[in-house]
Amino acid sequence: MQIVNFNLVKNKPHYVKALIYGQAGAGKTRFAADADKPFWFDFESSTETLRHWPEYSDIPVKHPASITELFSDIQKAVRDPDIGTVVIDSVTTALDYYMRAEAEKRASKRDKYAFWEADYKYATQVFTDLFGVLQEAPLNVVIIGHERVSINPENNRVNGIYPDITPRLQQAITRLVNVVGYMQAKPAGIKGETVRRLYLNRTEIIEAKNRLNIQDTYIEQPEWKLIFND
Repeated sequence: MQIVNFNLVKNKPHYVKALIYGQAGAGKTRFAADADKPFWFDFESSTETLRHWPEYSDIPVKHPASITELFSDIQKAVRDPDIGTVVIDSVTTALDYYMRAEAEKRASKRDKYAFWEADYKYATQVFTDLFGVLQEAPLNVVIIGHERVSINPENNRVNGIYPDITPRLQQAITRLVNVVGYMQAKPAGIKGETVRRLYLNRTEIIEAKNRLNIQDTYIEQPEWKLIFND
């Protein structure tokens, strides 16, 4: 073969790039905490829930002061051998945080609560660039998101469950990730117990996908290391 500097599929390094979204309290944070050497960019204090488990107490956590700082820190994380997974929790709140910061900058120029279409396009581009860095990074990436539920007004039934981000940003994230997983907590028994489900393949109403040849529609009581062989 005359082409040089190529690799074989079987020899390519494998990293999990995942968007995990779902209900509040479904277990997204704890699931991601079992990934390899996580560093947490926490925009909504989700890691407070990890205090209940001593095995997670030494996970490094940071609330970036700005999206610029987040971008800079992620570039540092890519070069840090002590970091195996970058967690952004959540992308929904990170985008809101960014838009609020931009609104404060222009408060004296015009209504800080009024956004133009260009604002949203620019925000999408900022995050698209960020995800581009993460796509090429030699580490795992977990982007945590909230859910958006679409209701059919005619029969009041759920007709779709999607990540709660703008369509443009969803396209950018989808290009980055090899897993889109929906986390759900379902009641089980009469003692207030719940069963967690991680949907890894799309259903009639749930948006999910994986490029890892996982055949199950969903996995009950999911554990990171068992699913991704980390």
